[in-house]
Amino acid sequence: MPSNSQIITETTGVILAGGASSRFGSNKALALLQGNHMIQHVAAVLESLFPQRLLVTNTPEIYRFLGWEMSGDIYVGCGPLAGIHAALTHISTQQAFIVGCDMPNINIRLIDFICNLPGNWDVALPWLESGPEPLYAVYRKSCLPVITQQLQAKEGKIRLALQRLNIRKVTQQEVVAITGDLTSFHNINRLEDLQLLLNENYDRG
Repeated sequence: MPSNSQIITETTGVILAGGASSRFGSNKALALLQGNHMIQHVAAVLESLFPQRLLVTNTPEIYRFLGWEMSGDIYVGCGPLAGIHAALTHISTQQAFIVGCDMPNINIRLIDFICNLPGNWDVALPWLESGPEPLYAVYRKSCLPVITQQLQAKEGKIRLALQRLNIRKVTQQEVVAITGDLTSFHNINRLEDLQLLLNENYDRG
């Protein structure tokens, strides 16, 4: 469990369940993994950390079984950045931990670490040697002016927004010191990714 429940209490746990899942071939959030939908694995971790939670989706009827509060995009069709914007607009806390629905291996200790980082940053996110992980990150409401301006210009690239925000980069060394490896960032884009994850879990068992 997290070491400082007060900070976690002041953060909303958010799952983005958008996208067409075109590479997967069907709604990957509902793909089965160890008997549960993939999104349920993500939800279970956030439920153990955050009293306040939000699911951002434009198809709420699909996810009512989770029992989560839901909100849709304000700027529809602008990708994950619109989901981040919708979350920050909707939540009552000053910051949100935002993750995609396709990352079933998210790590409680790493999430807790990111949520607890001191400083006046706008975004805190893992910045690995392979690049940033913008959908495994804490965003503060201070991001809204930059993100809103970008979406109004119909520019949905998260990387462009990050260039204009004050970032606390969590290095790969910091991540590995907490988790031991980088499996926390395995996301499922294709059926082959899901099969690989199933095989890894089977080998561990």
